[in-house]
Amino acid sequence: MEEPPINQIHGDIWTSAKALLELGGPVVAVLMIISVFGFAIALYKFFQFSSLSPGRFATLHKALDKWATAPAKCMEMLEKSPIGLGPILQFGLEHRNTPDTEELREELGRRATNFLYPYGRYMRPLELIYYLAPVLGLLGTVLGMIEAFRGLESSAGMDKDSTALAGGIWEALLTTAVGLSIAIPFTVVHAWLETRLDNATATVSDLLTRIMTINVGSKSQS
Repeated sequence: MEEPPINQIHGDIWTSAKALLELGGPVVAVLMIISVFGFAIALYKFFQFSSLSPGRFATLHKALDKWATAPAKCMEMLEKSPIGLGPILQFGLEHRNTPDTEELREELGRRATNFLYPYGRYMRPLELIYYLAPVLGLLGTVLGMIEAFRGLESSAGMDKDSTALAGGIWEALLTTAVGLSIAIPFTVVHAWLETRLDNATATVSDLLTRIMTINVGSKSQS
């Protein structure tokens, strides 16, 4: 079977979106706008978190494993690390013999916080989207129901009142369906990103602990 041309597919999508906007009204328009905004954030976060793959963290662990036998090789591997945590670990190793270990711990924690901060940005907007989408959908449904009953009242005594009411109700319920359709995938996306951030935070904490205990030969599991 011959596939439809790209222009035709785009035309069908635009026609469907236009019909959805006409039926759902301004609430659906708002929902579609925030969904596009949320999709852009999610796409950005997916690319951003791809840099925090477990393999790159494993390389840092392997570098620290070499500290006892080959310090120069360890520092070289940290310097070549593709993520910004490598220089932080280098700093910790260079100052590991400082008499004030608590001050070094705080400084490493500060640098690690700055390293993780960009990965936590824009998480709140995604959270707001999956909170607000169903509420906005419900608001659209309520407004649509009000409009449907107002129309029924103004046409009292005319034929096909029940048909008009049914049509108004299903159009009103459309906004709730759109809101839920947006909220559900964004809930999953936010949960996945939050899990990745929690895992990255735990791994960074583990690496910093290794730096503080490396002089006593403590090794954590990679």
